Amino acid sequence: MSRRQADTIRGLARPLLLGHRGLNTVAPENTLAAIDGAAAAGAHGVEIDVRRCATGQLVVSHDPTLRRITGGADERPVAAVSLDELRQVTRRAARGGPAEGMATLDEVVNRCRELGLVLNVEMKRDVPSRAALVWACARTLAPAGRRHPIVVSSFDPVMLAGLRLAAPQLPVGLLLHRDGRRYQAQLWTRPLGAVAVHVERTMVQASQVARWRARGLRVIAWTVNDLQEVRDLYAIGVDGFISDDPARLRPELERLGPPY
Repeated sequence: MSRRQADTIRGLARPLLLGHRGLNTVAPENTLAAIDGAAAAGAHGVEIDVRRCATGQLVVSHDPTLRRITGGADERPVAAVSLDELRQVTRRAARGGPAEGMATLDEVVNRCRELGLVLNVEMKRDVPSRAALVWACARTLAPAGRRHPIVVSSFDPVMLAGLRLAAPQLPVGLLLHRDGRRYQAQLWTRPLGAVAVHVERTMVQASQVARWRARGLRVIAWTVNDLQEVRDLYAIGVDGFISDDPARLRPELERLGPPY
């Protein structure tokens, strides 16, 4: 990636506040209405999830199937359903909330640019073809990333390595969770040229945060909703939070102020 793009990401607001799947408490998660809600709640950006549907478009969906978001009424894989049908199914599942159909990645990119929101795109790894998802993300996000701050993250370092080959200008962040694979951060962040590690909140340790930050990595904790936990993580050097409740966290982060 270019020095300018890396500097743009590293120079974002501190502490950085990202709405988890937009603002999923006021609108269906990962929808344009949820993106709007996150902006209204004071988030600096949003974290969303992406996978491919049956007609090839990149759609914004966390789960591999429709089961949870339809309350069990539809259990088909997202990858097996066309975009038009996904929109119809998810509109029906809104149940009195905003009648939001499933968004495409293109739509979310454009909305975030309009609202001035940082965009963190997680490439899901539970997909039929990880390679196809990587190449599709590269085609969509490479041009957008030249005009707007975008970070692409994944739990799969091989997918991130593929993205770096396909679109070396895109900043990447390695996702980590408590499954015994902390070593991945040491093995992969340097060769990937990662700008960030996105760490499950329960595995954040002060000594590790110091090492990551000494290597120029931004440390983003997920998913953080408790104010005391925000204070504790802030105190050991965490400089970004993914939250379901950005409206609650934003005043506390403003009070704490930039830590560095």
